[in-house]
Amino acid sequence: MSANTYLQVTELDFGQIRTNLKTYLSSQDQFKDYDFEGSAMAVLLDVLSYNTHYNAYYLNMVANEMFLDTAQQRDSVVSRAKELGYTPVSSIGATAEVQVEFTGLANTVSQFTIPRNSKFTSTVDDVTYTFVTPAANKVLRSTTGKYIKTISITEGEPLSHSWTVSASNPVRYIIPNAGVDTTSVTVSVQASATDTTVTEFTRASNITQVFSTTPIYFLEESADQKYEVIFGSGSLGLPVKPGNIVTVKYLVNNGEATNGASKFSVDSINIGETYTSSSIVSVVSSASGGRPQETVESIKFSAPRNYQTQNRAVVAEDYQRIILNENPDLQSVIAYGGELAVPPINGKVFIAVKPFGERFATTNRKQSIKSSIQSRTPLAIDPVVVDADYTYIIPSVTTYYDLTRSSLTDAAVEQNTRDAITAFATDNLERFGNKFRFSRFIRSLDNTSTGAVLNNDANIKIQKRITPNTDVATLVELNFNNPIRPSTLSSTQFKYNGFDAFLGDDGLGRVSIFRYNDTKQKVDIIVLAGTIDYTSGRILVQNFLPTSYSDQSLNITVTTENLDIIPVREQILLMDSADAKINVVGEQT
Repeated sequence: MSANTYLQVTELDFGQIRTNLKTYLSSQDQFKDYDFEGSAMAVLLDVLSYNTHYNAYYLNMVANEMFLDTAQQRDSVVSRAKELGYTPVSSIGATAEVQVEFTGLANTVSQFTIPRNSKFTSTVDDVTYTFVTPAANKVLRSTTGKYIKTISITEGEPLSHSWTVSASNPVRYIIPNAGVDTTSVTVSVQASATDTTVTEFTRASNITQVFSTTPIYFLEESADQKYEVIFGSGSLGLPVKPGNIVTVKYLVNNGEATNGASKFSVDSINIGETYTSSSIVSVVSSASGGRPQETVESIKFSAPRNYQTQNRAVVAEDYQRIILNENPDLQSVIAYGGELAVPPINGKVFIAVKPFGERFATTNRKQSIKSSIQSRTPLAIDPVVVDADYTYIIPSVTTYYDLTRSSLTDAAVEQNTRDAITAFATDNLERFGNKFRFSRFIRSLDNTSTGAVLNNDANIKIQKRITPNTDVATLVELNFNNPIRPSTLSSTQFKYNGFDAFLGDDGLGRVSIFRYNDTKQKVDIIVLAGTIDYTSGRILVQNFLPTSYSDQSLNITVTTENLDIIPVREQILLMDSADAKINVVGEQT
């Protein structure tokens, strides 16, 4: 049977669908008024075209939701990601570190415990938020009779929900609240209403370590951005039985709303019926790391890459992706093998981290990062979390502007230049691997909003800021990792052997400690205090023991051979407009 050439089904546009229907009707002679726009048949053609177009659009949307790349609905994206073994990151409450001092306790109290979920409060933008202790903390009496403990507190309201397992009426263990912090979820199963034996279940992270009797649970995002607890089947994980009572405890948080919180007060801490005390809270580090639930775009990006690595950290990019994905309080992460360290150390991978709003991660934070990644590293590889190494770029800028094209004062032009320096640093530096390109820097200064800037001249120096030991002589090692111009080493003032002293170099690789006499001439205190490698940018100062230094840090500055500054490994480049020296020159053109 030959094909009917009047059947055209490839168009989806409403008008073209209607035209195709009319073409089909032209092949028959029962309905003569199909081509008459005022007829009832024309109205039927409109309805048929609309219905066809409606169905085509609907089926197209349904087809789109079947694939991770084209899906638009969050539930569809989550479902596709689930097939790749990826669970989207939940919203996470901000975490702060505080020091709590308990007063009024009897001297007979040698120790006590701050319970899990002890409450603190903080107010941000006139809204009061709850912070809790995510784990119990033991407090010991110090040798001076004080009770002081530094603890982590996390934003969130502690809640719990229970279900009774039923074979006749199976239930899904969906946590009924939005905003759940999945890192806070704990699951326990009581044997029955009459048997109070409780088994704690842990979240499965590595199924190669899961057996039929292992009490584990899986956590998946369900519909409407809520999370579902799933138990083992008996072959993979211990199953729950009818009559069991499942209890899930968790925190409901406000994401990034409490980042920056820096004042806390105790709401409730129950340290024992026989103890009475008051508490003094001081902040060690402000709240940071709060983040909203992972976005659809982020899930689309992360799910395939998580599947590629199978949640294992093998190459440097694996460490960076996993740690950044699981630790939203970190702004930047870099990992490198021990063979690239100076000096080389085999069998280690170094991970440098930079938190948002902070220069360094706390010791506890670094330990938690190491613990989270250690089980996913290859055998015989030890992950080491280290601090970022900051190098400061100090620019000296002369801005020339046209007096005839601007009514701004010199001070206003200077401020615009400082604003441009700040914007350039934010956009181009402050992360691992970001290089300083001199030509781009000058271009950003030329493009200030005044519209009257003629050009900018600039030169740069780079600086390290250290806090030297004033009690014990130590070796000071500085790695600028860029070639240094000879005879450009300088420092801020410090006290040494009773003199106001400075560091300098002789242009031949020797570092000296010197002072100025009454006639402003240099007088060496120590001729050979250390060495400087101009090619690698490495400075060593032996047995350095200043008694004090004038600022919060001792600043050591050099001039580089090249205008472009290239960071390596854990080095991060920073530039603060407050440190810049700016000269403004107005010209008549």
